[in-house]
Amino acid sequence: MLAAARASHPPGIAARKGAGMVAIALALAVFGCGHSSHATGPSTTTASLNFGANNPHTVTAFGDSITQGVLEERKIQAGLLTSNNYSNDLQAMLRASDPTWRVINRGVGGEQVEQGANRIGAVLAADHPGFVLIMEGTNNASHCDEPAFIASRLQAMVQRAKANSTIPLLGTIPPNFRRETCAQDVILNTNVLLHSVASAEGIVLAEIFDGMNDPSLFGIAPGHDVLHPNNNGYHVMANIWLTALEQAVGAATTVAQLHPKHR
Repeated sequence: MLAAARASHPPGIAARKGAGMVAIALALAVFGCGHSSHATGPSTTTASLNFGANNPHTVTAFGDSITQGVLEERKIQAGLLTSNNYSNDLQAMLRASDPTWRVINRGVGGEQVEQGANRIGAVLAADHPGFVLIMEGTNNASHCDEPAFIASRLQAMVQRAKANSTIPLLGTIPPNFRRETCAQDVILNTNVLLHSVASAEGIVLAEIFDGMNDPSLFGIAPGHDVLHPNNNGYHVMANIWLTALEQAVGAATTVAQLHPKHR
């Protein structure tokens, strides 16, 4: 694991093991094959995925307010979230081929990675997901935290999921189009480390930053909260995660039936 740079946040991550095997055919019954530069890492076509007692058709979206579905920072207190958050869009895409898929949104506004590392165990125990999509670090970057610290806590979340027999997918931190030079530098440097984390853990990395490095995907109007995606941005994010899921199960022919036409 990468060494943490903030001693005030000890790892404290206990692991628990799941049991049992679910053949890869269960996943391939839903996923076709796809390929995209928006996901990197190994596929598992020739192996079996161990879901333990988890539901292979349940996906937990884990993160902060960007996962939660906030459209604008100033609307957080009013509770005005978009129903077009990426988890809802992703669930619709998956259900286009199999209505048994469920994507559970476990985003918490304002959460930092050390809080997420402490929270993820209870979420995994409650949801029993076959897959967990981990994307956090935006709030730490805004506080200019050390990239190594952020990456180490994200790696701890990955390891907690693996110990639960949940297949973890890790997302790079989305771009920050605010005028926060420190945050932007932290995001870039952390994302470099996340490639190493994904490689070391043998998991798929969803290239959220690369796929959303476009200011038009953020804010509901010019100059309005360029930290959170707009409706179109959340839809693009859902497609990136879908591609990553396809790679995680080792898809091998076509994804036409999974990808609805772009809005």
